Amino acid sequence: MNFATSCRVLLIEDEPSDASLVRQYLKASRHFQFELIWTESLADGILAFSQQNIDVVLLDLSLPDSQGLDTVLHIRKAACTLPIIVLTGHDDTEFALQALDCGAQDYLVKSDIDTAGLVRAIRYAMSRASLERRLYESEQRMSLALQGAELGLWDWHIPSGKMISNGLWAKMLGYAPDEIDTHIDSWAVLVHPDDWPTIQAAQEPHLRGETEFYSADYRLKHKLGHWIWIHSAGRVLERDSHGQAIRAVGIHQNISQRKASELRDHLLVSALETVEHGVVITDIDAHIEWVNQAFETLTGFNRNEVIGLRPNELVKSGEQNPNFYQELWATILAGTTWRGEIVNRRKNGELYIEELVITPVKDQQGCIRHFVGVKQDISERKQIQTELWELATTDGLTGFLNRRHFMTRLEDEFARIQRNSQYRVAILMLDLDHFKQVNDNHGHQAGDAVLQQFADIIREELRKIDVVGRLGGEEFAIFLPDADTESAQVFAERLRQKLADTPLTINEQTIGTTVSIGIALMDADSITADSVLIQADQALYAAKESGRDRVRIWS
Repeated sequence: MNFATSCRVLLIEDEPSDASLVRQYLKASRHFQFELIWTESLADGILAFSQQNIDVVLLDLSLPDSQGLDTVLHIRKAACTLPIIVLTGHDDTEFALQALDCGAQDYLVKSDIDTAGLVRAIRYAMSRASLERRLYESEQRMSLALQGAELGLWDWHIPSGKMISNGLWAKMLGYAPDEIDTHIDSWAVLVHPDDWPTIQAAQEPHLRGETEFYSADYRLKHKLGHWIWIHSAGRVLERDSHGQAIRAVGIHQNISQRKASELRDHLLVSALETVEHGVVITDIDAHIEWVNQAFETLTGFNRNEVIGLRPNELVKSGEQNPNFYQELWATILAGTTWRGEIVNRRKNGELYIEELVITPVKDQQGCIRHFVGVKQDISERKQIQTELWELATTDGLTGFLNRRHFMTRLEDEFARIQRNSQYRVAILMLDLDHFKQVNDNHGHQAGDAVLQQFADIIREELRKIDVVGRLGGEEFAIFLPDADTESAQVFAERLRQKLADTPLTINEQTIGTTVSIGIALMDADSITADSVLIQADQALYAAKESGRDRVRIWS
């Protein structure tokens, strides 16, 4: 749960007035967003967090179906590691300590609660629950390790070289206890020759009394001929009057599996370091635990700068709204992989588009413990896609839509009219007068310049919602959403007059250009979008026939 965005609070309280106060206190928080789920009994509360993602439980101890510390015990058993805050009307320190012993993270007296105190208690409880969970997991791992580790014991009388060992010491090497001689030489002949420097570097300083204990990892030869990795640790227990070591005691542990895991982990880390995509591993609260070299290259941050921080503290661009991140978190906290594109910011402030995949990593109990994010800079690819889209949809000379995509947009407007009979769209057909003479007399380069000049005039007069297309040659079309013929005529006359008043000078030659414009209205009575375009074209033809450089409305 990212507390910086929201927190789901389950309140189990049978007194409506107290529940109302809690709701008001949470709602009054200015810095955090809380969602309150209220139940009036223990049974309903247990049902609620079994069906919903709850971040913290506020628990009254006097409920219709449960009283006192039993309430805490029942909730703790059902809620596993969820943080619990006990609410009570009595200020009893001894009772508060008992509640904490039963599994609550905090204890609040109802009469003392205010917004700041309640929010602080919730944050503390969630933090403490997280720490307790980690401590519990650590203790469990230690307990399992101690139970599962088969430790071989050795007792070495140094002057005589006699060494006593238990059965597990011999068993891990494939021998029966009576198959190994009790002299230190029986161990020495099994040591891998390459590992003697490691052993001596740890053993000799300890025998001289320079170190507190002895510890070394090395290989011993198994009875079947293969090598197994051993962790040996011990210390000198007896010395003579001159400080010479007499007796040392320690353990042997088979760490072959650990060494294989370390080799595999090293291989995996090496592989992750070589991939081109940025990889980031975070804990459940999104604190970064590891990044690869590609992440550093992508973001500009080195790993020493980012460890312990959240990605949104480093690369968040502000381009995505809060709903974007809420949906992202809802997806990954539900245990589902999230895939998408996001705009992020490099250390130098540069924005880039990133393809991001975030995958939850669960432990053996199915609880999410980490998130792995894989990042790829797709800015260049998106730019190419944009350019390809523009090439496919627009006219290269003017930048307006080409005929096919203009008609697609016009069809969309026609569909909108079918849904809303009050909606209407004015359509203009425009054709530059005597344009062929411009090309013939001044060349196609001048013709292109005239088209570009006309395109610039159109852009200056357009609203943001208006759409223009170059249908071919010197022929253009414009549709004006939510406009009637009167306003369209005003717009068209403005275009016509501005073009007539703006001759183009090329190579010391002045080229005057005019435009004829036809207008038709697309409304609920129109048969098709194409039929209205034909009507506008007929009006354009009428403008041409009546002398050009004028506007006509189809009737």
